[in-house]
Amino acid sequence: MKNLIYILIGLGVIITLIALSVFQVSEGEIAIVTRFGRPGQPIDRAGPHWKLPAFLETVHRLDGRIQVFKPRPIQLMLEDQNPLVVTCYVTWRISDPLVFFQSLGTEAIAELRLGDMVNARLGNVLGDYRLSEIINTDPGEVRLDEIEEQTLEGSNREARRQYGLEIVDLGIRRITYPAIVTRSVHDRMESDRQREAQRYRAEGAEEAAKIEADAARQVAELMAEAGREAEIIMGEGDREAIRIRGEAYSRDPELFEFLDSLETYRRIMGRETTLILSLDSDLFRYLLPAPESGPEVER
Repeated sequence: MKNLIYILIGLGVIITLIALSVFQVSEGEIAIVTRFGRPGQPIDRAGPHWKLPAFLETVHRLDGRIQVFKPRPIQLMLEDQNPLVVTCYVTWRISDPLVFFQSLGTEAIAELRLGDMVNARLGNVLGDYRLSEIINTDPGEVRLDEIEEQTLEGSNREARRQYGLEIVDLGIRRITYPAIVTRSVHDRMESDRQREAQRYRAEGAEEAAKIEADAARQVAELMAEAGREAEIIMGEGDREAIRIRGEAYSRDPELFEFLDSLETYRRIMGRETTLILSLDSDLFRYLLPAPESGPEVER
């Protein structure tokens, strides 16, 4: 019975030692086994692996996948003394696990150090550029790709050497003005837009005046031409009326003299008009009854 107990205890110890000596490495993970604090060779092959029990060797796990993080915004001064606040993004991965483990140890510390390094390099690069090369309505004048390439190249070289990291990609995520100058920039832009609007309004008023003057000139020309045509038509009408009246007058002069007299009466006489005329006036002769003719005397 005692032997069985000893056997069971022995099996338990063996199983415990085996459990403490086997560890699993996942896909995309890097394991570093340290013996009394001294690291061994990194293990990046997925699957079970052996080590000495926990009190002799310890497993440290690192993420071998590509990491993405955003460093803190940095305020800097450009070559033309324009201040900017720039925020970028960085993607990185571990290139040398031993150097990374010995210099940094964790991803949190790595991102802190890497962010400071990238921001310092970005500030140095941007110090050689003007605002018009960063923000411009003409895409051909913008040199952001060149700035990102220089920052990536310098930061990646330093990160590999110091921290065993590879910067896979780096880009500028956001560019803003500092809060202290944002209002002045806004006021200047608003003033520029107001001046531009006033210029457009002045040009519009000038163009409207030209259009109105041209329209008035065309109206005057049309009215003058219409007046000339009207005078010609009226002259032709008067001439035709005179001709017709002349022909009619030659046929019956006495009738026309009578009609002319009636027209004269209509013009000069009203309801309460009093005329004093001589009896021998030509105008008066149509207002008197015709003289009665006496009896004919036979001879």
